[in-house]
Amino acid sequence: MTIRAAGMADAVAIAQLHTLSWQTAYRGILSDDFLQGPLPENRRVLWQTRLAESDRADQFVLVDEQGGTICGFACAFLEADSEWGSLLDNLHVVPDLKGKGLGRQLMTAVAQQALRSNPGGRLHLWAYEQNLAARRFYERLCGVNNLCHTEVAPDGTTVNVIRYCWSELSGLAGFTTK
Repeated sequence: MTIRAAGMADAVAIAQLHTLSWQTAYRGILSDDFLQGPLPENRRVLWQTRLAESDRADQFVLVDEQGGTICGFACAFLEADSEWGSLLDNLHVVPDLKGKGLGRQLMTAVAQQALRSNPGGRLHLWAYEQNLAARRFYERLCGVNNLCHTEVAPDGTTVNVIRYCWSELSGLAGFTTK
């Protein structure tokens, strides 16, 4: 298993994984018409755009690769919020590989990158309130649920989202403090 920076050549594989992950995790949260209709093209355009912006100093995309296959990825924006710090915008793992530590390793790598950027930095993310598996995962990693609000989802429906935050990243990053 190798965690590395994503490049433009990874756009299609990341978009496919992102689509599969949403179709699995967001069934019953987002509309079936969206998940089975425009989602694949929506994700393809998103990842081609994001990875074409490789010169953005605030964005980084990491992939977890096994045997030449991308099994997970994370995308974060450094210091996206003046109060809550870096934003983990995406964290997805092949559904059949969940529970094998890939998500945790990607979270560790994101926290390390955020700390390199800002040693006193924080990390936050938004999760759908109905996505209980993701919420349990973030809570096991000591993410603190500190806000719930309603927003319009990509399919046009209204959903509740929860902000999880980490005010101190050394533990998540795998660093010990003395």
